[in-house]
Amino acid sequence: MIAERDRVVRWLLDSDPAIRWQVMRDVLHECPDVYEAEREGIALSGWGRRLLALQSRTGLWGDSLYNGKWTSTTYTLYLLKALGLAPRHPQALAGCARLMEGGLYEGREIRFSRGQRVPDLGVTSLTLSISSYFGSPPEELAAIAEYLLDQQRPDGAWHPKDSASAPAYDFETTLLVLEALMQFQRTSRDCANEIPLARRLGWRFLFSRELGFESGEPLKRGWISFPFPPYWFYDYLTVLDCLRASQGDRDPGAGKAVDVVRARRRRDGRWGRGARHAGRIYFDMEAVGEPSRWNTLRAMRVLDWWDSPQRGAPNKHIEQPPRRRSSCTPRYA
Repeated sequence: MIAERDRVVRWLLDSDPAIRWQVMRDVLHECPDVYEAEREGIALSGWGRRLLALQSRTGLWGDSLYNGKWTSTTYTLYLLKALGLAPRHPQALAGCARLMEGGLYEGREIRFSRGQRVPDLGVTSLTLSISSYFGSPPEELAAIAEYLLDQQRPDGAWHPKDSASAPAYDFETTLLVLEALMQFQRTSRDCANEIPLARRLGWRFLFSRELGFESGEPLKRGWISFPFPPYWFYDYLTVLDCLRASQGDRDPGAGKAVDVVRARRRRDGRWGRGARHAGRIYFDMEAVGEPSRWNTLRAMRVLDWWDSPQRGAPNKHIEQPPRRRSSCTPRYA
């Protein structure tokens, strides 16, 4: 089993800098000097460099703030965030500034279409998450965070404004808001008391519904497939990876989702690629029918976290630094 894991790790490292640095941090638990040096390569080569080269002089991608999935500015910045492009990158900050200039509505939510009559908590959350991650001034984002806090329902969830929406959208919207509030909390002390409580209540909503199982079955069959990037969509690997990143409680309510992730592991120790979300993309990072490095990385770190000896620790939602190795020498040269 150790030899198999070693082969999988070496396969993961034989990849783009965007994957290599996260393997070093989350699977090998190298010290920051090691994985941050690898992270710098995202802007210099591979997928990150290709995406940055597609930005126009106006700061936009795809000549659009949001429309045009998945080549607009919003979703290109989302992907750069998923790759791990370092915060404060000037091109990313320029893109975030365009999102705020073109999308801020009444000073506290995001509407990219002025004809939009119904608030979209998902779009607002995506913009807050991206802008917080890349380092937009927190004082410009605080009102958005407060707006999202105001929209939380008594059951802990964030519901779409459309009352006719399917129940599945409660899960998708709630996860988007939770991720956005996590990113904002990491960069600002605004709403310092309200955000941790809101996050606990939001996760409690998801746990009480077993992250989206109904009578033992997934609320949506598509949630057992793991597309990457997930964008605004919900699936069991994505929600577990968000919970892991938030240092949340390994609650029994997440157990069925963990079982799904574990069951989708292939005999060779890797995970397959989920069905890609329909829409135009700039380029494909993984070949159809081949094992997925992205899903293997995400599943390995989720299961490592779930199976760790600290399982069952109280849910404090406090971000902890990654575990460090005793030496800054990489484990795999």
